[in-house]
Amino acid sequence: MESSSLVKALALLEATAAGPNGRSLAELAAEAGLPKPTAHRILKTLAELGYLEKSSAGVYRQTPRMKRLVSDDPTRRLLAAAEPLLASLHERTLETVNLGILRHDRVVYLRVLESPQPLRRVATLESVDPFHSTALGRAIVAHLPASRQQALLEGARLEPTTPRTQTSRRALQQVLAAAARDGYAVEVDETDLGVTCVGAPILAAGEAVAAVSLSMPTARASDDVLPSLIAEVRSTARSISDALDDDRAPPPGLALHDATPCPQPCR
Repeated sequence: MESSSLVKALALLEATAAGPNGRSLAELAAEAGLPKPTAHRILKTLAELGYLEKSSAGVYRQTPRMKRLVSDDPTRRLLAAAEPLLASLHERTLETVNLGILRHDRVVYLRVLESPQPLRRVATLESVDPFHSTALGRAIVAHLPASRQQALLEGARLEPTTPRTQTSRRALQQVLAAAARDGYAVEVDETDLGVTCVGAPILAAGEAVAAVSLSMPTARASDDVLPSLIAEVRSTARSISDALDDDRAPPPGLALHDATPCPQPCR
């Protein structure tokens, strides 16, 4: 298999890991940054090799053979550490709480706890957003090793999702430097107009493996309220990080993120 095909196959395998109950061709292709025909061809080959199975409903999931190749499940460990702390953050703030990881140049939402308030922004579980426009993505990328961060910035497509999305690489580098310095990232109206998000990185053995964020209408993110919400998010992220590091086998570099640019062509 050519190296480019191998990269694409690994990207699709990583995408299937985020959906133990199965994910559709469209979801997998979008997360891996591949055209649907290319993704379908590779998924078919992986199924023929016994690493994936396709259900009658048309979704793909990993087989026991694939799971035996993995000695640990970092996503499951992350969720076990994070879920009670996310629930507590949700109860305290009454805003939408998100947990995300980085796959190539996109953020994948592993958990979304909706705000009970009628006006709210909700991401669909296992949906994806560009890293550069989200507080989750910025919080993770800001705390990656410099070489990985640079490779991601050079290879990613910084496309706008709203008129306010930051698409300048130089300006984004400044945003990431501020997030690394401050320990959190904020975006206002850059993923969705009228929505503000604040995110903080989750670290395992000093490496950013995920992030937690709060999403709220920009109208509720006043200067009086935002500092306390930032403090809540940072505290929750630190507590999840501590829980991961308390594990006897912490997961540094266990591919909860992949900061390489997405396989080409993207989308």
